[in-house]
Parts: sequence; C-alpha cells; structure tokens
Amino acid sequence: MRIDSEHANIDCMIYLCRNQENEWMPTARILISALANHLDSEEKICREDGLNMTPDHLEEHIQLKARLARIEKQVDRADLEKDDFLSTFRDMLFYHISNFDKHLNNG
Repeated sequence: MRIDSEHANIDCMIYLCRNQENEWMPTARILISALANHLDSEEKICREDGLNMTPDHLEEHIQLKARLARIEKQVDRADLEKDDFLSTFRDMLFYHISNFDKHLNNG
C-alpha cells in the first residue's frame, strides 16, 4: 500500500537522524515536514482508493499537525534533545499507524 511505503520512508529518516552526530536539527525539521505532508498524502490516497478515513482519523490528523507545529518550535528554540525528539516522533508515528492506519479498508 502506498501509505505503508510513506511510513517506511519516514521510519528510515528517523534512523538517519538518530545516527547523525552533530547537526541533527535540519533533519528533524525535514522529518516534521515529511510527517505533515504524509498526513495530507494519506487523506488523498484514501479518497483515491476508496478507503474509509473516519472523522476520528481526520481529527487525529489535525491534532498531529498541531503537535508537530509545537515540536517544530521546540526544535527551533533548541529546547529539545535529539533522543527526546526522536522517541516522541517515533511514538507519534507508530501510535497513529497502530490506532488509525491499520483500520483503513475499503468502504
């Protein structure tokens, strides 16, 4: 599924960011942008493929985007450690996949 491919790409970026020794913040910003873009892409894919994106799922996307905006501000202020950022980011991604994306199906 195209959505799973995007999840895998984001997970790969998390791994790359984890292995950066010094300047990890530019990659963190790319990760934040990638997840926000993925949420929009996921909505489009669901419309195109006839998958059942529920109102709760759409609301979760709104909440995630707001949370990503707050995290991005923390990154900009250098108010977040790399390990904390990556743990939080990965938890958000996997929570969303487990609780929402795994339930996408036709109709």
